[in-house]
Amino acid sequence: MNGPQGEDLFMSCISELVLETREPGCIDKFHKDTQKIIELVAKDSAEKGLSEEAVKLFDLAKNHDKALEILNKLLSQVVSTSSGLQSPRDRLQTMAVDLAQRYRTLGHSASQSRISTFFLLLDLMQFFDLYHAGQLDTALDVMQKLRLVPLGSESVEERVASFRQYSDEIRRNLPDVLLATMNILYTKYRNTRGSGQSPLIDSHRDDGGQERYRDILRHQARALITFAGLIPYRLPGDTNARLVQMEVLMN
Repeated sequence: MNGPQGEDLFMSCISELVLETREPGCIDKFHKDTQKIIELVAKDSAEKGLSEEAVKLFDLAKNHDKALEILNKLLSQVVSTSSGLQSPRDRLQTMAVDLAQRYRTLGHSASQSRISTFFLLLDLMQFFDLYHAGQLDTALDVMQKLRLVPLGSESVEERVASFRQYSDEIRRNLPDVLLATMNILYTKYRNTRGSGQSPLIDSHRDDGGQERYRDILRHQARALITFAGLIPYRLPGDTNARLVQMEVLMN
């Protein structure tokens, strides 16, 4: 029997029962197509705002693309925040890492764009974990490898062109990525001015080496400012102001 919108009423009732009782083995009692039922429960969960449950259920139903569609949206909301024990970010990151390991090992049916966004979000979470932990050199290395933003004038146009291909889940995090990267450069510049030391300075060299390193940092900061002005994305006004302020302080 079908409902007014053509849905299978029996399957819909099973879905409601599963969501209400959450009893293990509940689906198996009905000897129906369990995968279809699981996917229906997943859809109902998503519609009810039970997004994390929906991710797990779509994954269980082998609808990996839909699982990642929802998970990517969830991850994009917490990428730049600092992690805490049992925080939503910590919980989502654990779920995402588990899925990533399984998909790498066993394969998946998700689209290339969806899986690429998923892995880039995970990489950005690693970047922000390092950033919030004060491991700035390692964080900057990660950002250079991701090739999301330019750290030299020679790569600005390439990064602007690549930006057009990124999903909304990546784009919405760009302001925080730019601010964190600029803050790393500014902190390294300020520390160099204060201590006279840097990873690129040989202790046997004179001040020319120090100034050369500061020039490198200023060059990287200028590339970020240029990139921010060229991308087809409206950054919040305070983001542009803070970027320019830090860049000015380095000159």
